[in-house]
Amino acid sequence: MRLIAWNCRGLGNGPAVRGLLDVQKEDPDVLFLSETKHDTRWMEWFRWKLNMKNMVVKNSVRASGGLALFWKKEVDLKVLSLSKYHIDAIIKEADGCCWRFTGFYGESRSEEKDRSWEQLRLLKNQSRLSWLCCGDFNEILFNCEEGGAIRPEGNMLKFREVLAECDLHDLGFVGDAFTWRNHHHNLSSYTRERLERAVANSAWRARFPLVRVINGDPRHSDHRPIIVETGDK
Repeated sequence: MRLIAWNCRGLGNGPAVRGLLDVQKEDPDVLFLSETKHDTRWMEWFRWKLNMKNMVVKNSVRASGGLALFWKKEVDLKVLSLSKYHIDAIIKEADGCCWRFTGFYGESRSEEKDRSWEQLRLLKNQSRLSWLCCGDFNEILFNCEEGGAIRPEGNMLKFREVLAECDLHDLGFVGDAFTWRNHHHNLSSYTRERLERAVANSAWRARFPLVRVINGDPRHSDHRPIIVETGDK
């Protein structure tokens, strides 16, 4: 199975639409989008254009935020919950085994990041299934994941702590080490960070030992899509 999580940075212009249709060429079974900046009615067009008839949307607020989850008709997926930070679902495999997928989008503002981590803790306590979680966490784990100025340790420490509490482990990646960049032309302010990642608990990692994570082509966005190949085919 192939899952993609992407901060598409809005879908209201031609380059954004072309970028999303190009990501669809990666043939994902499940596609999670953050920062859609649109509501369900507007996203209906993409459901048919992407040929992924199943869709759940968390509407944006005044053209800010917004999440969407698409999946192929062949995928047995049931959405459990959603918020401004996540869409949580159960996927049932052909052999009857069920596991959990959460598309996640973290707060970008430092003073609000604790809300993101509290949401992760709540999600962890809602199920004992094997669990894959991926998306734009809007935080890095270590300063080596940033190609700019050294940042304070506090926020990174809180991110590491919540992942440990939730038994969520980074699945690594192939491709560019940085998933976001600000495209500033001034070298002194140019910043690159690894804000996107895929993490999973021990049970999920044991079930999918051949998992492969790819940091893909960003297209129009300044964020790279995270492509997760579970390795079960």
